[in-house]
Amino acid sequence: MSKNVNREIKRSVQARRWRIPEEERTLTALTKLGGRVYVYCGDRRTLQRFIEDAENEYFHYGDGVSLRERTPDDVMALNKDRTVNFIGFAGRMAFQHADQFSSGKDAVPLIKVDYRKYIAGCQDFICQP
Repeated sequence: MSKNVNREIKRSVQARRWRIPEEERTLTALTKLGGRVYVYCGDRRTLQRFIEDAENEYFHYGDGVSLRERTPDDVMALNKDRTVNFIGFAGRMAFQHADQFSSGKDAVPLIKVDYRKYIAGCQDFICQP
């Protein structure tokens, strides 16, 4: 089997494992999935919705600054402590190519959420970069 086929099978299994009922779809629910969560907002409207939802759930940047006070990126990381952070160059590389965050015994799944699909109620909201 080719690497691409293996990767698609792995993503399909992950998508089934990370199902969240539509009525429970919050940013907080994403932080409870058991991995490192990257949220992709592919357009301005989705990014605006992400900011509004984050503010409504009391998410903020690690230094306490509101999401409205800085220009967010199209891919942001969510943390269990209700903080949001930029991912930088290494995070973008991971978003494009990695299936896990860290390595060895410290490795956790990298959960790449397409926020437009997530808020629309799609069952397969995992990004396919």
